[in-house]
Amino acid sequence: MKEKTDTLQDIKVIRQMMEQSSKFLSLSGLSGVAAGVIALLGAAFAYFFVLEQGANVYDEYMQGLNATNTTHVRLGLLLTALGVLVLAIVSAWYFSWIKARRANEKLWSPAARMVTLNLSLILTVGGVFSLILVYHENIRFVASVMLIFYGLALLMASRYTQRDIQYLAITEIALGLLAGVFLNYGIVFWSLGFGVFHIIYGISMYIKYDR
Repeated sequence: MKEKTDTLQDIKVIRQMMEQSSKFLSLSGLSGVAAGVIALLGAAFAYFFVLEQGANVYDEYMQGLNATNTTHVRLGLLLTALGVLVLAIVSAWYFSWIKARRANEKLWSPAARMVTLNLSLILTVGGVFSLILVYHENIRFVASVMLIFYGLALLMASRYTQRDIQYLAITEIALGLLAGVFLNYGIVFWSLGFGVFHIIYGISMYIKYDR
């Protein structure tokens, strides 16, 4: 009986080692929380400062604005989005680095490279498509496109990290589709997807894996 128990324990250890070698498990739940908070702050800044109290939010042709104001608003939104992206990436790297160091693991593993590759490829396509929409004056669809492509990127990356991320991916895609229907509420769906649900996901991941 004892030998059978030891054998099962050995199999469990081997299975865990194989999983750790093939998946990126250093992604911290705190990085999700930090990214969500940053996204909410960015959305608030865009709504109350860049979009002038939200008076022109997601007007497809920004009617009522002259060419100078239109350019100013678009540039402000672009810089805000880039700022949110950079801060989210930095926070994700920092908290994952902390988690990997505590576990005495290598952060930049082959699995981590695959996660980064999958995210980068799909997000780049989504980003370029978003810029094309802006170029053609269809900015109301940008929030929908960003959420959908982000969800698809997470879905692809989930093969190389915790499978729980699939739930966040499906949520992002669903919110993106809804944002495509309710066009004038794009910033609301953007805030929910990149902000609120990121925080919920991060807290659940922290409780389940990090704590």
